[in-house]
Amino acid sequence: MSVLQSSTRSLALARVDTLIGRAFSIVALITGVEMLANAWPQLPYLDPFYTWMGLGLIIAVQAFNVYNFWFGRGTLAGYTAHAAVVLLVMLAWPLSVPDAAALPDGFRPWVWWATGIASMAVGMHIPKWWAWGYMISIPMVWYVLHTQTTGGSAQFATALQDASYIVLFPATVVSLAQLLRSSAAKVDLASAQATAAAAERARTDAIERERSRIDALVHDSVLTTLIVAANANSEEQYRASAELAGEAITKLKLAASETETRRESISVISFFQALSESVRRQDPECDISASGATAKQLAAEVVEALTDATAQAVTNSMQHAGRGAKRLVRLKATDRELKIVVRDDGVGFRPSRVPKNRLGLRISITERVERIGGRVFIDSKLGGGTSIVIEWQLND
Repeated sequence: MSVLQSSTRSLALARVDTLIGRAFSIVALITGVEMLANAWPQLPYLDPFYTWMGLGLIIAVQAFNVYNFWFGRGTLAGYTAHAAVVLLVMLAWPLSVPDAAALPDGFRPWVWWATGIASMAVGMHIPKWWAWGYMISIPMVWYVLHTQTTGGSAQFATALQDASYIVLFPATVVSLAQLLRSSAAKVDLASAQATAAAAERARTDAIERERSRIDALVHDSVLTTLIVAANANSEEQYRASAELAGEAITKLKLAASETETRRESISVISFFQALSESVRRQDPECDISASGATAKQLAAEVVEALTDATAQAVTNSMQHAGRGAKRLVRLKATDRELKIVVRDDGVGFRPSRVPKNRLGLRISITERVERIGGRVFIDSKLGGGTSIVIEWQLND
């Protein structure tokens, strides 16, 4: 899986990708300083135009990566551009040497100090085939360059040793980065599975509670009818028991119809009870309360969306609010509206700075609720905790 693949990464993986990108930009700047320090003494032997053009391109792409990984979206373009520019400078190196005979003994082109970080950059695209091809080919290109007269006419052993450095160090760093990403992906998968399990339990509980409510209603109706019929001694009592029997039959048919319906509707009160238990399973210390729950019915897709969004909001708080943060969940229903509030007193964040690839907020909460006609409001600030408010209009 390539680094910063925005369609799949989230939560822990996104944080790891951000840290890797920022570390890469810092290391690139350090190697850039080292590259300039080695290029400066070589300037008298090189063509100024091609030399400064090559240095300028590498410095420019390093500056771009600082912005990209620290202040921008951290896209793959930063890695790709860095690797491409260094390879281009290496291939164009002969143009930088007007007189190869004037080069001093032991000359090593300054671009060598940029090759390792270039291999590291393209290695972040692994397992793409061209990333493997780049990491294999760049030491070969260096070996050919360094053994040519324009590259210092290095001996076989010296050129081979330099080429091996280009392979070993970047490969080690890339392996560690991929290991970190793999571990982060496992954390994300476990978190997603836990959230899905919590949501599924809440939906199942809500359905079972609704079935129990209907069963109890039907049972009471049938039992009442039987008692009235058994005790009937007059024509008026017989008529009353017949009416009760008709009502019981109607309720039985209605219950059978609801049971056969694949996607059942669920009352607000059953939904609130099941959702409260689900949140309590996620976070036993969470302060949960519900008010205004009614017998109004919610469609299955509404229950599913609201349950998943609430579970994801609680999960996000548990992962990001910090140790010791306290959470509360408020469930409220009126004749016109249903509202769910998930609040914590944690570290908070700036909603405007949340990357677009943070799927937990954008897809699992906001988009999911909006698809059923609801709204999501996020109120958070650094050091001031976070509140996520989910609203949905009840149908008449």
